[in-house]
Parts: sequence; C-alpha cells; structure tokens
Amino acid sequence: MTAVRRALRGVMLDISGTLHVNYSPTPNAVAALTRLRATGVKVRFVTNSTKLTDESLFTKLLDMGFEVDRSEIFSSLSAAKQLITDRGYRPLLLLEDDALSQFSDIDQSAPHNAVFIGLAPSKLDYEHLNQAFQVLLNGADLVGIHRARYFASSEKQL
Repeated sequence: MTAVRRALRGVMLDISGTLHVNYSPTPNAVAALTRLRATGVKVRFVTNSTKLTDESLFTKLLDMGFEVDRSEIFSSLSAAKQLITDRGYRPLLLLEDDALSQFSDIDQSAPHNAVFIGLAPSKLDYEHLNQAFQVLLNGADLVGIHRARYFASSEKQL
C-alpha cells in the first residue's frame, strides 16, 4: 500500500477549469488522473456546471481521454434533481436544453411550486423570467443551481 493510499481515502476533482477547459484537457490532467488511480484512491468528479447533463459530461471526459466511470460524476444538476425528488417539487426549470433532459422523468407540470435557475443564457429572456416571476408571486420556492452572477461570452460581452 502506497503512502498516498494510506493517507487518502478519496479525492474529489473539479471538472470544468481543472481537468479541462472547454473541450481540451488541461496540461498533464489525463496522466495525473491515471497516476492517481494507480494508487487505489477512490476518485469522484464534481462540478457546479449546469449547462450539460451528467451523461454529456461523462461523454465529454471520455472523448478527452479521461478514465472515468459514469457513477463517479456528481453535479449541481444531480443535487437539484435529488432536492426536487425529496421535496416533491413540480419545478419550472430555467436550464439549457441539454441540462433539461436530465429532468425528463420529473413532473414539470403547472402549477409549479418551485423555480430552479441554472446558467442558461438562452432562457434568461423576458418571456422566461416573467414566467418565473409569476410562479414566484404565487408562493413558489426559488432555487439557484449555479452560483454565477452573470454570463459573459468569450468576447467578454454580456
């Protein structure tokens, strides 16, 4: 048993910005993960990204050459879905289309009793925000799935 294995029982690795940036692995990340796995330490992948489903993140990591099992990924979307299930929410979800597909088995019918907002630039328009506002006026809970205060494009435009 290596010294690393004796000292650590598990490691949580942030995905976006740590293992990769956009669709490129960060330098030496694939090799570092391989070396870490060789120690026998349990690895979990975490992210606060709300634009892609866990399944899409899994595929993306595999395509970049990372050795990952689907069950090792935990995201803000995973946590949100668990919260929805635990509290019996019928949410209005302001999420990008890919992320929405992770909630296809959740009752999203009106009347909504919660509004969940992720990083979803295409849904942050008057129509969607007004719909969310109306739901909130009727007493629904508001849950932010992503911490970002704004969304800037690569051209640094809002």
